[in-house]
Amino acid sequence: VLFDRAALTMRNLAISAIAVILVSPHEVVGPSFQMSFAATAALVGAYAGWADYRADRTTTPPPKRSFLRFTSRKLVMGMGGLAMTSIIAGSATALFAIWHFQRVSPLSLVANLAVMPIVSVVMFLGVASALTMPFGLDWPFLYLMGKGLTAMIAISGWISERSPVDAVGLISIQSVLFVTIALVIATMATTWLRLAAIPFALAGLLTVSNTRTPDVLISEDAHLVAMPIGGGELAVNRVRSNEFTTDNWKRALVAETIVEPETFETGDARFDIDPLDLPPGSPFYCRDGLCLARHPSGAIVALAENRKTARPACAFADLIVIDDATAYSPCWNSLALVVTKRQLARSGSAAVFFDPQSASAQATIRYAVEKPYRPWHEQRKYSREARGLPPYQRPEKPVVKLAPSAQ
Repeated sequence: VLFDRAALTMRNLAISAIAVILVSPHEVVGPSFQMSFAATAALVGAYAGWADYRADRTTTPPPKRSFLRFTSRKLVMGMGGLAMTSIIAGSATALFAIWHFQRVSPLSLVANLAVMPIVSVVMFLGVASALTMPFGLDWPFLYLMGKGLTAMIAISGWISERSPVDAVGLISIQSVLFVTIALVIATMATTWLRLAAIPFALAGLLTVSNTRTPDVLISEDAHLVAMPIGGGELAVNRVRSNEFTTDNWKRALVAETIVEPETFETGDARFDIDPLDLPPGSPFYCRDGLCLARHPSGAIVALAENRKTARPACAFADLIVIDDATAYSPCWNSLALVVTKRQLARSGSAAVFFDPQSASAQATIRYAVEKPYRPWHEQRKYSREARGLPPYQRPEKPVVKLAPSAQ
């Protein structure tokens, strides 16, 4: 009503958004809320515009057609409608998908058209199974439904493997904000005011790359540290790293290869190299609880098991990560950025940025969870790591000695 639109669909969309915000306000910044409501709003706005266009046209009675031509026309129109639905929804959610997942799906239209017939059958089978479930006759429908889902996954995987573009890296928050404003204007306005969305959409496209890639990424448990070293390579400090985390980091940093650390035994003279002699872009070298690497900018990164092993790195490292919740900074040098397991437990994973203009400036860090805490982040304060406590160890059961039996 306020925006001179048909109230029914937009009102329902607004009511749904308000309900989600009241129940789970933190979902507003999540991909599920943003992509779902962006796609729905775009489809509602596009349909309203198409309905207005058809209402303004002078219609004439359709000519008589044969059954074959009539069926063919309906089939083409149906496929065209599915294609437009996919294009509109995909365009509305593309930038949000890039922002959250750093990937695009250029063949999504092909995938949607390929699986849509199967989706229709699967939905029918799902309804049929629900209706026959009270009588114990649902198993054939569920079986066929499972086969349909398997076929959908297989088709999607086959098309995904042939996608020319997947990971696209990080984009700027300014771009997301501009495109969001453009989407709101385009879906809410009903007159020529829709054209006001064009400048914001162009601004969003022009500011996509207006962001800086992190120099170092640290997981929230302090176990995993990753650093791009050039040439599409991402150096990590663990041989068996978390695959889910590294896949996300590879997409964000547009890296293709994981470079595992080189581990030396105690007393191995090859590790006794002066850290300042490490060439820029060196991967991690580890020995005796200390891993060292050098960023392409020349900054030295150290990962230590505890405060004792971290102390020698204070003399040369620009960033020190201590995988110990009980530790505090061992460095008197204020230029060394020290990150402990306790800090990460309280503030989440971290991105570190080295100053490209000055080698003597301290690195800056940005945590995933900023303070003050939101209500849904309060629980982070109560873990053992966040309270600076060591890992819990189950007490050993006392050994009970049995008295010797009487002879």
